[in-house]
Amino acid sequence: MAAFAALAVALVALLGQLPAWEQRAQERRQATAVFTPVAVERLTNDNLVDAMVAVPLQQRLTRVGWDHAILSVDLTLRSPEAAPKDLWKDTAALLRFSFAQVTGVKQLLLRVFQSAGDGQRTLLGYADSRVADWSVPELAALKPPEGWPDAAWRSKLRLVLTPAGERWLRNVEK
Repeated sequence: MAAFAALAVALVALLGQLPAWEQRAQERRQATAVFTPVAVERLTNDNLVDAMVAVPLQQRLTRVGWDHAILSVDLTLRSPEAAPKDLWKDTAALLRFSFAQVTGVKQLLLRVFQSAGDGQRTLLGYADSRVADWSVPELAALKPPEGWPDAAWRSKLRLVLTPAGERWLRNVEK
């Protein structure tokens, strides 16, 4: 009789642990995030990926480089019919990120590509902007243009479009 009573007490104790075992099993089954954005104040080689993951971009980020306070970014259009305003929004986001949200960036080099079906990319344009080109209020009030950027944007970005980029802009604006 005493053995049955001890067995009953042990069984009740084990049944009381079932919810905790289930919770631990669920935690093990859940996927763990590989990259989680980390708050970055000063851009370095060690935190470049963490910082770039947090930048909201419409176009595909295909390459990022960091060398002596120069941030190089390659964007590839998600589709040939991508709207120029989305590209300019990404450009504004990268400018704000580079010169207002983090420190240590003195120059932003941006290249924009269009992807062909065979894996080849066509350069549409490139920009070279420097921290001295922008004031903090200008970056805060930065409004991306709908179509072709105005003269102020083009001069501060040192924006150059290739013939393919000019064709893309003309075709998309129609």
